[in-house]
Amino acid sequence: MSDFLRPDLLRLDYDTYRAMPAVANSDLSRLRDALDGRPPRPRTLTDNSGALSFGTAFHTALLEPADYQPGQPGLNDTLVWWLVEGVKLNTEINRLLELGTPEPSVLFTEPETGTLCKLRADLVVDAPGEPYTVIDFKTTMARDAEHFAWQCSAYDYDRQAAFYTDALRAKRFILVGVQKVEPFSVFPVEVTPLMLHEGRNKYQRLLRLLQAPATAPAYRAEAVQAAADTILGTE
Repeated sequence: MSDFLRPDLLRLDYDTYRAMPAVANSDLSRLRDALDGRPPRPRTLTDNSGALSFGTAFHTALLEPADYQPGQPGLNDTLVWWLVEGVKLNTEINRLLELGTPEPSVLFTEPETGTLCKLRADLVVDAPGEPYTVIDFKTTMARDAEHFAWQCSAYDYDRQAAFYTDALRAKRFILVGVQKVEPFSVFPVEVTPLMLHEGRNKYQRLLRLLQAPATAPAYRAEAVQAAADTILGTE
């Protein structure tokens, strides 16, 4: 659309971003978990032991290396940096890392449901001569590239891709799987129109459920309502 104004990329620390009263893709995961009968997930960057999660440490080392704090409990710093170097060995991904803006936050209104939403992308590339590109890095236990491609749908990475792509009108979305076990391979996956279509259906369905949690199946209604109250700050 010619009158579309792409939302600004905001430079916010994580706590400020998290406090923004808007719906994130992670909130939609909590709603999906309630609908599926899974226990609520914590709203934290740490693992169940209270230590910084490996995925968070890896993202910091890759995207904001000056902020990386070595010696955190339970973390293998050597392994973290090994994975970072492995990603940078991919010439195209490394080129985009050098061009892109890491960890920008975005506030936007989802047009189909009118929901105020937010996102925090790993990397956004908005450079002359380049298609507007969003990149998301996933540490993974996938055995190979085919297994990671399957995870993109099974773990709702396609929903995240559609949520971010639609908000930013991105031309490309690349999911990069990074093995955290040997052989520490890197699996770039360019999200296809079919994946975006399926992911869009997922996030819009959940946004509609968030607006009308009473439409959930009766046997999940209480859990869905509790998740919706938490997400919307009405608990």
